[in-house]
Amino acid sequence: MSKGLLGSVARSAVCAIFGAACFAGTAAQAGSRAIHEAGEMAPSAVALAVLPPTASVADMQAREAQQTPWPTYGWTTSTPEAQGLDSEALADAMDTIHARRLPVHSLLIVRHGKLVLDAYFHPFGDNQLHDVASVTKSVVSTLVGIAWGERKLSLTAPVTALLPEGRAYADPLKSRLTLSHLLSMTSGLDCSGNGRGNFLQAMEQSPHWTEFALARDEVAEPGTTFTYCAGNMHLASAILTRGIGMNAAEYARERLFAPLGIRHVSWANDRDGVTHGFSDLRMQPRDMAKLGYLWLHRGAWDGRQIVPARYLDAAFTPRATVEQYVRYGYGMWIYPYAGHAGGPADVEANGFGGQRIAVVPSQDMVVVITGAGLDANKVASLLVNAVRSNRALAPNTVAQARLNMQVAEAAQGRSLHYASLHLHAHRHAYRMAFAAR
Repeated sequence: MSKGLLGSVARSAVCAIFGAACFAGTAAQAGSRAIHEAGEMAPSAVALAVLPPTASVADMQAREAQQTPWPTYGWTTSTPEAQGLDSEALADAMDTIHARRLPVHSLLIVRHGKLVLDAYFHPFGDNQLHDVASVTKSVVSTLVGIAWGERKLSLTAPVTALLPEGRAYADPLKSRLTLSHLLSMTSGLDCSGNGRGNFLQAMEQSPHWTEFALARDEVAEPGTTFTYCAGNMHLASAILTRGIGMNAAEYARERLFAPLGIRHVSWANDRDGVTHGFSDLRMQPRDMAKLGYLWLHRGAWDGRQIVPARYLDAAFTPRATVEQYVRYGYGMWIYPYAGHAGGPADVEANGFGGQRIAVVPSQDMVVVITGAGLDANKVASLLVNAVRSNRALAPNTVAQARLNMQVAEAAQGRSLHYASLHLHAHRHAYRMAFAAR
C-alpha cells in the first residue's frame, strides 16, 4: 500500500467533490497545506465560503440556516420530481431490488434537504434500529472532531502519551504513533490474529481491549501503510474517553445526537467502559441520513457549528490510498474521481453487510442503504440515472403512484426472501470475516 496522500493533488480532488466548501483563496490554501502536512489544525474561526468583506461567519451561518431545511424534528418529504429526480427510475430500481432478491433493509434518498425516498423492506421495519457496522468508525471520527474543536484532543500528540497503557512501551516506532494515524488506518500496528482467529476475536477475548490493541507490534512506520483494522478505531475511542472524561456513547448523545434530534440509539461499551470504536452502533436509517446531512453541510446544523468545518475538511482529505480510485481520510471512504457505484464523486461511511451513508456534494444529496449480506454498490448503481436535474421536473403522477405502491409492498414483504435475513446473522458474519482487516 502507498503512503498517505496529503499533497495538492489530494486536496484538489477533495475540492472537486466539495466545490466552494473547500478553503477559499490562495492564502487559505497555503495555510491549510502546512496544517494538513503536520496532521494538526489549530482551532480558529471557520470560513464556510468566500464571504463579502462585511459579512461574518455568523452572518453566513444564519443565512444558510434560514434557507436550508433542517430535519431536527423530522424530515420534510417531497416527490422525487420536485427535487429533480425521476420517479420512473426509482421505481425501476425498486423492481430490480425485488427481482434480484437483493437483501436490502432500507433505502433512503435526501435531495436538497427533502426526503424523496423512504423505503423499508420486510422484516426490517420503519423506526427500527439497525446495526450500522463500520459506519461506527465514521461517527467516532466525527466525535473526535468535536472534541478537537473544544481543544480536548490533539491529533499529533503521541498515543503513548495520551493513554496510560502506552507508558510501558519504549518502541521508537510506537512513540511516533498519533491519533491522526489511527483515524486514517495508517497506524502500522499488527492487525493479525496471532493464530487465535482474526484480530477482533482476539481483542474481544482479552481482558482489556485498549491494552491489547496498543500492545500490538509496529510492523510499519506510522503514516506509511493503510491497513483497515478495528483496533485503530477502538484506540481512538479510548483516547476520546480519556480526553473528554466520558465515553464516546455518552459524548455522542450530548454533543452530536441531541442537537440533530437523534434520540434512539444503542452503542455498546467494553469491560473498561470504552465505547466500541469499530462497530456495534445501532441507529434508525432516517437518523443515519441526518449524519450524512451534517457532513454534507461541513458540520453546520441550523445555525450551529456542531463539528468544526476545518476538521471535516481534514477528514475528507485523502490520507491513504486503498486502491486505484479509492482513498481513506479520517474514518471516511473517499471516491474523488467517481462514486463507488459509478456515480459522481462522493464521500462514504461504509459498513460490512451493505451499510452506507453516501454524501454526494455535487448533487446536494445523501443516500442511506442498509442490509444484511448486501453489496451496497448493487443498489447504489441502480440510482445513478435517477438524478436528472438540479431543478424541479414536471410532475409524473403515474410513476409516483407506482413508486409509492412498491414502497408499500416492500414494507409488507412481497418477497419472503427477506424473512431469512436477520440482523444478528449479519453481526456474526461481520465479526467472523471482516472486522479485523
